[in-house]
Amino acid sequence: MDNKSKVTLKFYTITSNFNDILLRLCKKIIDSEEKVYVNFETDETKNYADKFLWTREKNNFLPHKVDGEKISSRDKIILFNGSSAKMKFLNTFNSLIISPCVSIKRFDFFKKFLIFSYAKDQLLNKKISDQLIKRGFIINWYDEHSSFKWKQIL
Repeated sequence: MDNKSKVTLKFYTITSNFNDILLRLCKKIIDSEEKVYVNFETDETKNYADKFLWTREKNNFLPHKVDGEKISSRDKIILFNGSSAKMKFLNTFNSLIISPCVSIKRFDFFKKFLIFSYAKDQLLNKKISDQLIKRGFIINWYDEHSSFKWKQIL
């Protein structure tokens, strides 16, 4: 892989509720040029996040779509569940957010992956990150040391 084609993997070990983190992250995405897909493990977790993003804030909502709805060029956040291998991704989306509990087998289709896991699950370790670096990925690892406060590990 040359530097132009390197894929960035950003790992986030979290203690806060993922949907609360997703809400904050999506607010930043709406105000940027970024467009992302968000992968959930099950239809149930995707539907819960969908409702959460529409109703969490009393006088506001976070615009997004769910896979299967008509997607326009103005849409920036698309929620889906299951294997990304089955998805037909749009070229204008270059990032994938992976919620906790989603199993990842390959890092295809996107330039940037934001991978979340709960601290109690202890999924990322130095050995795994070293293996990914050897394969040519750019790795960043962040640990949530208190609510919505991050410390870079790698």
